Amino acid sequence: MRKVWYLVFALFLLLPAMSHAGTATSRWDLTIGGFVKAEFGYADQARGQQYVLPYRDSGTQENFGEKYGNYFATGVQSRFNFLVKGPDAFGMKTSAFLEGDFYGTTASPGGELRLRHAYLKLTGANVEYTIGQTFQVFGTLAGSGQILLTLAPYLDAALSVGAARMPQINVEYKFAKDFKFLFGLFLNAQTVGQNYATGTVNSFTQATPFLHARVMWQTDKCGQITPADKLTVLVDGFYGKEKRIYEIVGGQIAPIQYAPADLLRRAQTGWNKKNVDSWGLHGNFVVPVIPAKKNDKTGSVGFSAYGYITQNPGFQGWPYFAAAQSSYRRPDGSFAANVVYGWGPQLYIWLTDKLMLDLTYAEVKAKESNWYKSQPGNENNPERVREYVFILSYDVNPAVRFTFDWERSKAEYAGAVAGLKDKGTANVYRFGAFYFF
Repeated sequence: MRKVWYLVFALFLLLPAMSHAGTATSRWDLTIGGFVKAEFGYADQARGQQYVLPYRDSGTQENFGEKYGNYFATGVQSRFNFLVKGPDAFGMKTSAFLEGDFYGTTASPGGELRLRHAYLKLTGANVEYTIGQTFQVFGTLAGSGQILLTLAPYLDAALSVGAARMPQINVEYKFAKDFKFLFGLFLNAQTVGQNYATGTVNSFTQATPFLHARVMWQTDKCGQITPADKLTVLVDGFYGKEKRIYEIVGGQIAPIQYAPADLLRRAQTGWNKKNVDSWGLHGNFVVPVIPAKKNDKTGSVGFSAYGYITQNPGFQGWPYFAAAQSSYRRPDGSFAANVVYGWGPQLYIWLTDKLMLDLTYAEVKAKESNWYKSQPGNENNPERVREYVFILSYDVNPAVRFTFDWERSKAEYAGAVAGLKDKGTANVYRFGAFYFF
């Protein structure tokens, strides 16, 4: 009999939990989305799934990283998001968007949760305000081919200029049906998960607001392939100043030490302060060369291309170009920054309504001075990276997608290293399975 009462008591405890099982509740309209991605691949160098430059080719000495390949498998790109739509405010629609993935740093294969986007929007008839963390405006890319690059190979060294996400406040005006203008402020602070903004906050740099803007014209008067593949032309850019604070120790710049004794000593002697210009200009266009017919994409062809030039952008989407992008101190005490520029065309062809072929070339190059390249440690800075990408993407249905891609990456380094060549080439092959929800 005692066991029966235990069972009845346990069922009473379970009733509240069972009544909420399988539900997602909110005071407002809540939509859950995202995708699961499983990825398997092989690289003919010792590297993982992304963000690794080719190792130097072997010369008189063998380079281990260049000599041996590596298999990889991961699910960390999987992500989920919440879109919330609530009551109107100031005569405008309100919404909020929160998204995370599993690219957070961890020693385990599973990854840790990383914040990607967290922002709110106020949307009126011709104006929209965005407040929170989201993609930088500089480097905005349009077209489904660019979306595919962020999902399949996921932003290898030269494939994107606009990967970083940062806190910002934007105002976007819609002046006509096809014309939009955006301007705003973003903060050059470190964001979560190794996506750094311009001028990272560290022991050398203090956060300052930056300005950015974008002009975008997009129309379906020439037809479209998908809603993302309309005739599009956009130009965007940013400007700000990196504020460096440091002292000279042994003839070298030294970071601020936050121990009380160090702060007191430097408060008496003073710090050195320098402002270094940071700016960038970028353009992108998309052309539906052969639009879809009657909602059938078979035979459709799209073409897009982008180009940019930037100085001292910080870690704007190229983690392995970090050193080449940062400002540095010359022997005369002045500061300078390398100029980085890049470009890339992309052709995507729908072989059937569900099967797409994507062909991409991308290049990024840092213009480094001879003095800068001669400094110890800078010889391993990449000076030029080129990517050749072949992707097949098959949409089984709106939820399931399979991809196969082959990337051939070439890197040129700033200086010589004994026994190794100053160039390297890597090939990566990968299969991806997606489930969108």
